[in-house]
Amino acid sequence: MLSNHNYQQLFKKSHYRYHRRKLKQNHRKNFLSKIKQSSSIIHLHQFLLNLQQSGTRFLSYTITELEPICQQIAIQQMSSTISLITTCPLICLFCENLIYEPITLYCGHTYCEQCIKDKELSLLSINCLRCSKDIQGQIQSPIVHAREKFYSKNHFLKQIIERIDKLKFKCENILLCHRAQNEYENNNYQQAIDIYSNILEQYDDDDHIVLYGRAKTYITLKEFDKALIDIDRVIQLKPHWAKGYYCRSEILFEMKRCTAALLSSLQGLSIDPDDHIGKRIMARHLHAILHDNDNQETAITTENESNILLSTNDNIKEMITSGTTDIKLLMCRSTSSASCLCTLLDCKYLRARDFECSICVNLLWFPVTTPCGHVFCRECLIRSIDNTQVQCPMCKSSLEEFFPMLIQSHVNKTEIISQIIESYFPNEFNERQQLYEQENIQGASIPRLLINNIELSIFEIPIFVCVLALPYCTCPLHVFEPRYRLMMRRTIETQSRTFGMCKYIQETDAFTDYGTLLFIRGLVYTRDGRSIVDTIGQRRFHVIGRGIRDGYNTAHIQLIQDHSITHDEFDDLYQFNRNTYNRVRVWFDQLDAYRRTLLTRQLEGYPPCDDLTHESTDGPSWAWIMLNLLPIESDLQYTALISQSFRTRLQIINDTIDFLLNQQQQQTITSTIDES
Repeated sequence: MLSNHNYQQLFKKSHYRYHRRKLKQNHRKNFLSKIKQSSSIIHLHQFLLNLQQSGTRFLSYTITELEPICQQIAIQQMSSTISLITTCPLICLFCENLIYEPITLYCGHTYCEQCIKDKELSLLSINCLRCSKDIQGQIQSPIVHAREKFYSKNHFLKQIIERIDKLKFKCENILLCHRAQNEYENNNYQQAIDIYSNILEQYDDDDHIVLYGRAKTYITLKEFDKALIDIDRVIQLKPHWAKGYYCRSEILFEMKRCTAALLSSLQGLSIDPDDHIGKRIMARHLHAILHDNDNQETAITTENESNILLSTNDNIKEMITSGTTDIKLLMCRSTSSASCLCTLLDCKYLRARDFECSICVNLLWFPVTTPCGHVFCRECLIRSIDNTQVQCPMCKSSLEEFFPMLIQSHVNKTEIISQIIESYFPNEFNERQQLYEQENIQGASIPRLLINNIELSIFEIPIFVCVLALPYCTCPLHVFEPRYRLMMRRTIETQSRTFGMCKYIQETDAFTDYGTLLFIRGLVYTRDGRSIVDTIGQRRFHVIGRGIRDGYNTAHIQLIQDHSITHDEFDDLYQFNRNTYNRVRVWFDQLDAYRRTLLTRQLEGYPPCDDLTHESTDGPSWAWIMLNLLPIESDLQYTALISQSFRTRLQIINDTIDFLLNQQQQQTITSTIDES
């Protein structure tokens, strides 16, 4: 065995070799990074020289016409660099700071109230920075919608943030920063600088918002050297915050270092090439360079400035890789402690009951935030509106414009609240999930295999009590009762999307013992929560037991099927099926053109004759379609539904066709006599 001394020596050597290997890897990464960035700068210089050649058409371009060119350059630059965007849900992506006075958008993402209502951004149609690019532009921008509808602060989230000391301290710093901004807007620049400096000295010397605000104030006072020092520190702290690069580019531009300014604005625009403000800034700098033929310094960045830009980016890389947090929310993928506030979210100040829905008094499940700033379970809010008025259950504010978005699933769950619950209360979350599935999915979900299988298992389904529905036949529904609204929402969320339809019996105030499974092909919600449902019949079933769930009927059912056909009678029944189909076609062809057109539209095309097979559970589909179409009494249709004999159903159709053909013949004779 090794002695303790030898073991320590061996450990030190292995530890030394490990760190030496890591240093080599980091040196190689930094070297390759410098090569890439130097290459991009050289390419940009060559591009500028080409643009400045005499006679080039770009010299006549206005700043607005140069914006698309700047965007294309930024896209190329973005593809050659690795983007590491902060995704900590506690950070507002506009200011890269803790979400202060939070406003939650209908997409489920949250930003600072001041950032949402920023005057500089108010004239622009800006998409949510957290939303996927795939859905941006398909619906109205959540940010624009929040401005137009005057969304209020998220009261629930605001209380959670203010309950935690470290986050509360952060909020106090932000409040002091707002005071300095007010002084700046009132032209009290020295007072603003004093407040900013006081925050940095006494509270947090690495607060990028304070440094950014002081840099902007120095720019106004024409103290560009001081402004440049502050903004370089901002970029080191927040390397993926485009505002820092734009501010530095403006400083450099005022210092007549135009190409350096262009490179800085390019770095900012590379973070988001669709940024309207960034495109405008970079286009202005590019326009200035193109029209400055006398100063060669503006055409080619000096070696010293290139080294400064490269060293800044190296510092950024060090900031990104300098340590990670131990406790993070599940959605947080920030690699830097400087880019993550999750460690400040001390769970000792939080309890599971702090995240209860005020309607169901259970842990929030799929929490949604209303425009008035209150948070509820999605299903609780919808059910509350179903049974009362279209208003917030808490403050009674109108939700007439919000409710259609909610019912059509345009409103997503509030990301921060949902992730806090999943991260810090996993046991309570799992219990709540089981409760939700028990209340909403059990009794609404039908195993898909059972529908397509001939096994006669018993299972529970929701029952819509209305009319007689038949297999293979469409059955459009207008759902307006609150209990059936709930049933449809639960059914549409299941994999099977299937429920049972049974006919109402007025004499007994109950529903029939036999019915048909209906599959939801499509569903459209109206603004007030009603739904237009497109369904089609599937299998038949027999009711074994009955129940009630949240106001609507349920039943334990067993699927039924036709009796098996013997080999001796199969050929006869096969031909009987063909002959009956031909007789129905003769009747249909003798109808007048107007009625034929109406029936064809109703049938979505005249059904073809599908042959009888041994494997069929309900017989050919055309027979059910004709049983639903022909003028057959309701009781006789119900007899056909419960019958397990295909021959019986064909006989009902034949008897009906005999009556209809005889009626057509009598009408023909009568019309002939009248003409004569």
